[in-house]
Amino acid sequence: MVNKHILIISGEPRVLAEIKSDLMDHFDISIAATSAAALTTMEMYEVSAIVIYIHENREMAFSVFADIFDLAKSKNIPIKFLTEKGNDEDEIAAFEMGAVDYSARRRGTTRALVDRIKLRINASEYEKNVLSKNAPGAILHNKTILVAEDVEINRDIVAAILSEVDGLTVEFAADGKEVVDKFEKSPNRYTLILMDVQMPVMNGLEATKAIRRLKCENAREIPIIAATADVEEKEIQLCLEAGMNDYIEKPIDYEKILAVAAEHCRGNQV
Repeated sequence: MVNKHILIISGEPRVLAEIKSDLMDHFDISIAATSAAALTTMEMYEVSAIVIYIHENREMAFSVFADIFDLAKSKNIPIKFLTEKGNDEDEIAAFEMGAVDYSARRRGTTRALVDRIKLRINASEYEKNVLSKNAPGAILHNKTILVAEDVEINRDIVAAILSEVDGLTVEFAADGKEVVDKFEKSPNRYTLILMDVQMPVMNGLEATKAIRRLKCENAREIPIIAATADVEEKEIQLCLEAGMNDYIEKPIDYEKILAVAAEHCRGNQV
């Protein structure tokens, strides 16, 4: 896995070396002591987060922040202030200026610092995705997905995952026959079907074949995605032969389900 690139800014070489040593196992790191060096780094690399260390010369830290903020904002790069000792006045000033985090650096808390940085990176990347018209969230906006799943807790999990997508409507069917009936009744209502393979009454393979045989509009075109814990080649081949377009492994992963669903809905953007 490729590490995220972060930029550490401080006017104290000793502190730069210490922080870099703490974080180098978790991120690719650039360091800068001046605004000019920081701006150059931001232009050269795909920086995922910036950490500004507030030392005794606090005015310099805030001055550097002001100098780089516009470029950081345009690239949606989160800026975190790090200090040896927390100061309420500095913390208030940092957030008022547009920082996303402010915390004290203490020895033995490297894991907590890494987690805080990663949290801010993830939040920033989510925001980028939401704002991007090609992101899964944008593609799935105002779409309706039909989910065939017989286990209630699994339905709750899928509902929780997909509730994060603004404007996406999710409907459920408890078995294969129900999903066929729902689709046949409203063939143009759904953009995609997420089909559990193992279900009572009619399993996912049988339901997919039944939908593909229907004479109604969209029966052969609607994307049907298998949801299965068995991803052996022979199982996936059975899904494809039944008429499914793709598959998602259980337990379902948030990013995977959004990526696969968006890929198959991309041609249906409004």
